[in-house]
Amino acid sequence: MEMYDKVFNQSTFYDMLFFNVKAVLEYPSLNLLKENNPKLYENWKFISRTKYNTNFDKEGVDTQKTYENTAVFHPEFSKIVAITYAKVRSENGELKRDIKKIANHDEYLVIANFIDILDQQSNNGSKLNTILCGYNILNYDIPFLLKRFFRMRDRFPNGFKIPALMKKYLTSKPWESNSIDIMNIWKFNGFTDAPLSLVSDFLGLKRNVDLMTYSELSKHYWKHFSFDPKMALDDINLQSANQTNLTIQFIKEIRNF
Repeated sequence: MEMYDKVFNQSTFYDMLFFNVKAVLEYPSLNLLKENNPKLYENWKFISRTKYNTNFDKEGVDTQKTYENTAVFHPEFSKIVAITYAKVRSENGELKRDIKKIANHDEYLVIANFIDILDQQSNNGSKLNTILCGYNILNYDIPFLLKRFFRMRDRFPNGFKIPALMKKYLTSKPWESNSIDIMNIWKFNGFTDAPLSLVSDFLGLKRNVDLMTYSELSKHYWKHFSFDPKMALDDINLQSANQTNLTIQFIKEIRNF
């Protein structure tokens, strides 16, 4: 079944697992990165020079700003602090959303809890009918989650094993994959990406907060974490929950056509 067959199919809506990954820089400053992981720091300098044209030897160059704005896109320099996931169901003719949030400064706890959810979905049936759905999950959320999962591999007490749902995504042909990316759907076979905030405002979808960019989210988190860690995590949770809810609204609207 191809992507748009799944999207326009009324029944597949209830097979979808909507999710969203939120990550921040593992070390909020270059100095901390250098102190705690010198090898990764040297790797970042190379990436920063070759990919972002940063000249570390030139006076006045704001290397910290480049780091804050770009390193968060790299799983090797960031960590996951929140994941929101949701399923939908019909109850007495009304659509019900079951939205769950996981957030913790300890990345392992976030990933381990979500891996349990993926394993539960994988064990619901041998056909693995669950469809992974979210915004930019193919380029960001899924590869980010898998790479950080590998990073945490030694902390899993029962061994390291990729959930069957993720393996199906990795081993399937693109048109047979069990994943739907809102970013790709909205292209309608075109080439232009659109941020989720633009798509939601264009379609009149409801959200409680303005969506932050990846770098804005990381800076906001570390700005508040030192004096109010609960508020920092709550803000991340709110961002994640709103993005997950927007993907649900998007699929709900588009599947009617």
